[in-house]
Amino acid sequence: MEFFAGFNWAVPVAFSDAVFLCRFEEGDILYDTPKGYDGEWGKARGHIEDSLQVRYPARVTGGASETTRGVFANNWDSEVRVDLFKRLEAVSEGQIETTQGRLYTALWKGDLRILQRDSELPQIPLSVQQVTRSLDAISETAKGLSVDGRIFVMARDLSSPISREKYSKVLAKLRKHIAGEPKILGPRVAGFSNWAIVAPTIDIAFFQTKSVSTDELHDLVKAAVYVPAKDSKREMFRLSAHGVIF
Repeated sequence: MEFFAGFNWAVPVAFSDAVFLCRFEEGDILYDTPKGYDGEWGKARGHIEDSLQVRYPARVTGGASETTRGVFANNWDSEVRVDLFKRLEAVSEGQIETTQGRLYTALWKGDLRILQRDSELPQIPLSVQQVTRSLDAISETAKGLSVDGRIFVMARDLSSPISREKYSKVLAKLRKHIAGEPKILGPRVAGFSNWAIVAPTIDIAFFQTKSVSTDELHDLVKAAVYVPAKDSKREMFRLSAHGVIF
C-alpha cells in the first residue's frame, strides 16, 4: 500500500480524492502508522497508537477533477465529526466536532490538538498552482542540478489526477531528451523558504535535459500539455502556468 510521504500520519494514496478536495467522509478510518494497514489485523492492531474514524459528513459519489480544486478552500472550514481512539479504545464521549481543515492539518502535522476549535486556526496550504508561480525561488537548486544543459522544473500534486497526468505527459515527451529519470525533491530540499506551508502532497520534478535549446525545450513542454481551445483565434499557451526552464 502506498502513502503520501508528506503527512505525519499514514494517509494512503487511496484517499487521494479526500485529500485533494479536503473532504473526509463517513466511514473513513485513518491510523498513525502504515503498519496499521497491514493485511493481518491481529498483527496490525498492535502497532496502532492513535486512530480516528470519520462519522460525518455522509459519503457522496464522484471523483476529483481540475475544476473541483477550488472546492478545497470551501471545504476547509466545513464541519466534520470524528471518533478518536488511543490503542483502539475511544478517548472521548461522543463525536468530536471540528473542521475539515483542522482534520487535514492534524493528519499533516501529527498533532491532534489542532482538532480542538479553540486552537489556532490552521492556514490553508499552498496549492500546486501557487507553488508553480514561485518556482523562480529555487533557481539555485535547479541550476545546480542542470550541469551543462537546460532543465525544466515543474510542481506536481500527487493527490490531483490532473497534475499526475500532466507530469506523465511531460515525462513521455521529454523521455528521449533527459539524462536518466527526473529528480524529484520535496519543497524543503528543493529550496523553498516557505516549504512548511506547501501542501504535503506536492513535490518538485527536475527534468535534466541534454542537447536541446531553450526554444526546443519550450516547444516540447507545450506539445505535452497544451490543447488549443476549439476555434481559438490566438495563442493561449503560457509556459509559466506549467513550470520554468533554467
